[in-house]
This record gives sequence, structure tokens and C-alpha cells, in this order.
Amino acid sequence: MDHEEKIARGVARGIARHEAARADAQARQLLGCLLLLAILVGGFILLVTYGG
Repeated sequence: MDHEEKIARGVARGIARHEAARADAQARQLLGCLLLLAILVGGFILLVTYGG
């Protein structure tokens, strides 16, 4: 394996790691937003049910 192939494999590996980390961050952000939405909906239901 020559030097250029090693560099190309290293770059490809780095890009793959970056994409995986970005996908993990997006998944965490989505779950956080869904949790916040669930809390808000639950609060609204409680407000409508017991607040008036």
C-alpha cells in the first residue's frame, strides 16, 4: 500500500467518524425536542382538565 492510499483511507475514516457523530447529535436533538413537546402537551392537557 502506498502513501496516497493510506492518506485516502485515513480521510475516508475521518469523514465516516464525523458523519456518525453528526448523526448521533441529530438523534439526541430530536429526542430532546420530542421530550419537550411531550412535556408541553402533558402540561396543556393538565391545564385544560384541572385548570378551569
